[in-house]
Amino acid sequence: MRPSRFQRDQLIISCEHASNLLPARYGNLGLGRRALESHIAWDRGARSIARHCARRLACSYHEGRYSRLLIDLNRSPHHAKLIPKVAFGVQVPGNTELSEAERRARIVEYYQPYRERLLDDLRRAIRSSGACLHFAVHTFAPRVGRSARRADIGVLYDPGRLREKQTAQALAAWYRRQGLSTRCNYPYRGTSDGITAFCRRHFTGDRYLGIEIEVNQRLLRRSASRRTPKRIVAAGLEALLTGEV
Repeated sequence: MRPSRFQRDQLIISCEHASNLLPARYGNLGLGRRALESHIAWDRGARSIARHCARRLACSYHEGRYSRLLIDLNRSPHHAKLIPKVAFGVQVPGNTELSEAERRARIVEYYQPYRERLLDDLRRAIRSSGACLHFAVHTFAPRVGRSARRADIGVLYDPGRLREKQTAQALAAWYRRQGLSTRCNYPYRGTSDGITAFCRRHFTGDRYLGIEIEVNQRLLRRSASRRTPKRIVAAGLEALLTGEV
């Protein structure tokens, strides 16, 4: 079965881990520059991919302003890693003795406004067009500990939502036809705690489709003009809109 057709005003792109910056008053959270430039602080390359997709598709776009070490926009308020004391095995000194007041302050100032703006945009699209298609753009490290991650792209979705499943699987098939190793619900499950899981709780499956695109950071080294990650990811999303998928 072919996936549903969508218009550009129904498309919304977000990038929760776009930045490794920290507000000046937090310094470096006790970490060195090398740590802040690594995957523990952000999804390297994700911002470039997401911004290119939003420009090419002329659609609404949201991105996180600060590092996930400050507060992770892709985690629920109750999640243990919302403000991580340890990130990918690295201790974060500035988060180890966090008071409840400071935790709440970060939620109110940096976390809630982002999620509320995104939800408002999703509601706008649904009100005007009946449904929306949300792509959350992320990247993943090619190796975590001893575990190698070999796929080029992961397409994450909720298998229990038929329309979302059809759209995600069609997109994954398109990427495979371009010669990319593409896996569904990899390197994480599409139903794991994250921004799309959060949004699904607010909208029914016929109104909201939330798909996460995960790009292997090893692809960031590609320099051929038509094969850079940002171009190939955007081309896949555009193929969905034009019915080429």
